[in-house]
Amino acid sequence: MNRRALSEVVSAIILSGVVLAVGGALWSYSLGAATVMTNDYVNGTLSLLDELTERFTVEWANVSDTGDAFTVWVFNYGDVDITVDVYATVDNDTSSSTFGTPITSGALAPVDLSFVGDPILANDVVSIKVYSRRQNSAFYIFYN
Repeated sequence: MNRRALSEVVSAIILSGVVLAVGGALWSYSLGAATVMTNDYVNGTLSLLDELTERFTVEWANVSDTGDAFTVWVFNYGDVDITVDVYATVDNDTSSSTFGTPITSGALAPVDLSFVGDPILANDVVSIKVYSRRQNSAFYIFYN
């Protein structure tokens, strides 16, 4: 008879230990998951804030005398530094592009493009598209 009571006490202690171990594991997992989700949310919000405060425009464009070199001036008037990709198309035919030009906040930066083979001639229309790495864009039409 005495053994039977001891067996019930031991089983209750073992069951309590198992419940505490499973509860501790679940608490640890949920704490880690909540931390990861919180960090992802904060980083996403800060990234969106940078995207919203990013401001730039094509200030000016110029073609060389020979028509093979083209310069686009991009002005970053936003609060964050940007990296831009510039695409230019002449009369929907010849195109040129430059990738990864960094522009600091408040700076005006030239971006050089070259049209090898088909230069820009008089009366050509150049469509300029500037995209930032945060997917904002600016458009400009240059009439030669």
